[in-house]
Amino acid sequence: MITLQRLNQDTTWKININGFQLLLDPWLVESEIDGFSWFNEQWHRTEPVPIDELSDVDCVVVSQPFSDHCHEKTIARLPAHWPIAAVASARKRLEKTFQNTRGISSIPEYNVGALTLGALQLTQFRTNSLLDQVHNTLLIVSPTQENIFYAPHGFVANAQQLAWLKDYPIEVLITTVSLYKLPFYLGGTVNLGLSAMRKLADQLQPRHVISTHDEQKIAKGLVPLIAQTIYPDAFAVKKIQSNFIPIDDYRIIKI
Repeated sequence: MITLQRLNQDTTWKININGFQLLLDPWLVESEIDGFSWFNEQWHRTEPVPIDELSDVDCVVVSQPFSDHCHEKTIARLPAHWPIAAVASARKRLEKTFQNTRGISSIPEYNVGALTLGALQLTQFRTNSLLDQVHNTLLIVSPTQENIFYAPHGFVANAQQLAWLKDYPIEVLITTVSLYKLPFYLGGTVNLGLSAMRKLADQLQPRHVISTHDEQKIAKGLVPLIAQTIYPDAFAVKKIQSNFIPIDDYRIIKI
């Protein structure tokens, strides 16, 4: 059984798969800064779940090295005994910040292996471009085939990846439906949008689709001045993607 709880309106989740609890991409306090505050600083428009209201988790999972996923001020306030599993780029950042005070394991790429957490296995899917870390994703594999594919910025899978994924039926696809586009020299299209979600859902055939990373945050700096954005209405998404589940509050949802 899978239960999901949104912990902010962006892309922090508590995921329970058959009793094993993951805290995914925690950003629960203060702002997040991409590089420099003059470039991009963002705040949640809606207050997240307070850290002191979190119950114990079995592992903290960090999917990307960027501050809205790898938020060190939040992680510093989490219990030090909670283990952390992170993709290589995020692990490097966290080890620099926390030195030897946190136990951090690496999540490998799918063609190398998987990180075992209890009965679960985690593996990463990367884009074809070594320069593109934004659209990398995670697969959470359960022995009961309650598998979750987490693509917070969207994902364009290649033929080899799709062939490999055929052996892993997806119970839940968690991905963005919003479009967030910057000039190519600043990273191009960050969130791939609704059409990319529909294509990925068509390829993976998940039982359920849930949107993430679609918060219209308070922001300042250069990036929000030049970004082109589209935030579809959740009920409009539901009309064209029948297995879409809108989750806009902090209730625990059973899948």
